[in-house]
Amino acid sequence: MSNSVQKVLSKEQLLKRFWPKGKKYHTQSDSFISKYNDKIIVIKYGGYALTKSQLVKSFAKNITLLSKMGIKVVVVHGGGPQIEKELRKRKIKDREFQGLRITTKTILAIVKSILARQLNKMILNEINKCGGNAKSINGINTKIIKAKFMMGGKLGFVGEPTKLDKKYLNKLLAKGIVPIISPIGYDNKNNSYNINADTAAGFIAESLKAQRLLLLTDVAGVLDKDRKLIVELNHKKAFEYIKKGTIKGGMIPKIKACFSTLRKGAKGVALIDGRKPDAVLMELLTKKGAGTLIKKK
Repeated sequence: MSNSVQKVLSKEQLLKRFWPKGKKYHTQSDSFISKYNDKIIVIKYGGYALTKSQLVKSFAKNITLLSKMGIKVVVVHGGGPQIEKELRKRKIKDREFQGLRITTKTILAIVKSILARQLNKMILNEINKCGGNAKSINGINTKIIKAKFMMGGKLGFVGEPTKLDKKYLNKLLAKGIVPIISPIGYDNKNNSYNINADTAAGFIAESLKAQRLLLLTDVAGVLDKDRKLIVELNHKKAFEYIKKGTIKGGMIPKIKACFSTLRKGAKGVALIDGRKPDAVLMELLTKKGAGTLIKKK
């Protein structure tokens, strides 16, 4: 008896410590914590949310709380705005195809430097500062995503993931460690690949049969033509929106990653507003949610 009381108390203490602003949700969050206990949640983190230090700190607290609650969290990060800024600074032409950055050798070197050496380290440090237990998988020192040229190399060093070192990831998760993954792939010919972070997160979620894939975006979720939030979206509607141009640019690879992930094994996918503090906890631990839920049918 005293054991279970102890557990409940420690959950309450954790919620108070890491999510004081969510006090009104604490009582309802218990059932969600039980639902996700020992389950895998893959979170794609990037964009605007990575450029503001208060949002990075809030995200780090969210991840630490989930991990301490016994939820297995995997973080896959992007770095689009930071890469764009560096390319502008160096006056390098930045071209895209359907939301994917065409990646020359020069651009690849910049991508690797920003993702693996700067952002991966920063996220890792913030989580560890909060008392979490994170591990860097930056795609340079530690490689876990095998990849091949997307579209036969027409986009340069843009990679399509083909194989994941699941054994290594599962070993970390079993120890309560949070892997922080840069979406840099590799092949046996010593090539490195720039993998779209949404694509990489989707591939990891489906390979690990994750309970949830959360894609943090720079908007409230998927928006209709009047810029209103679409709370739920199925396959048919999503591809109608792509055809009409309602869903465009960087949102296209996000949506494709969502449906591929659902088809191949993940249980649920949500696109959430990464500009809001505690968006991850709002999506996972409350009835309210924090974006667009993507459904198979």
